[in-house]
Amino acid sequence: MEREMLFRQAEREDVPFVASLVFDTDPSHFRRAFGRKAHKFVSELILLNSPLNIRHITVCEFREQPVAIYALYSMKEMKQLASLKPNYRDFLTSLSRFRLLMEVRTLRKAMKMSVSSNQSYLGIISVERGFRNMGFARMVFSYLLATCQEIVLDVSKSNGRALSIYTRYGFKPEMRLPRDYPVKDSIRLKSTRKTAG
Repeated sequence: MEREMLFRQAEREDVPFVASLVFDTDPSHFRRAFGRKAHKFVSELILLNSPLNIRHITVCEFREQPVAIYALYSMKEMKQLASLKPNYRDFLTSLSRFRLLMEVRTLRKAMKMSVSSNQSYLGIISVERGFRNMGFARMVFSYLLATCQEIVLDVSKSNGRALSIYTRYGFKPEMRLPRDYPVKDSIRLKSTRKTAG
């Protein structure tokens, strides 16, 4: 079954699918950031030169059907993304555009968090709602754990559902946090190369 999953870079025509899954990772955050037009602005966000740009997102297909996405970053990619400077004039035309700029700045700040050279940072992973509880997350994690030395990710301490899922896939709390880690409401997890059956 795992041989049937295809992993490919997202393309422009994937924007509606990718945007819906990005939004689904934290709907309350995006609603706070963008209000009623949250879906529209998440679509714009992934087309901008931001860490959530479609160039950094992988679409996971099963039998030619997109079922999931993830964004995985190396230390080098994170440093490059943290140093990107947006053209501020493009964002000052309306309050909504200014909110978009604030989200890009938040994402750039997240890219400043340290990872070591042997680690990859899993910035996002999401399975489409209609395909959850069908083994697709296991397939994606099996692939990632087989192709990366070590994966780190950040998750809200209050997100019990996500914490239990990551624990099931062999992630453990990182004890040696980087000095620049914002410990307020998140916890860093790292892979132990153990996959769930």
